[in-house]
Amino acid sequence: MRKKLLLGAVVLAVGVIAGCGQKQETTTKATPLWDRNCAHCHNGNMAVTKDTILAKHKDKEQFLNAVKEFVSAGRMPPNLPYGQVADELYK
Repeated sequence: MRKKLLLGAVVLAVGVIAGCGQKQETTTKATPLWDRNCAHCHNGNMAVTKDTILAKHKDKEQFLNAVKEFVSAGRMPPNLPYGQVADELYK
């Protein structure tokens, strides 16, 4: 009995650690470029989520202007396919 409880606690702890407190997004649109290039940072802990970005920036131009400001300030990496990601997010 104690072994089963200990095993259950270990499995639960590993699940919590693996999630790293990442917040779930509600956007269901397929976004492979976002997933490959952006999602690992934009998880709600390191940077705002995709849903937050889409709520704040109503169109592609607003999004790209914000990206340019963050890249210029050194807060986002240069040389990512921001234009293609914007096309994907704002279809």
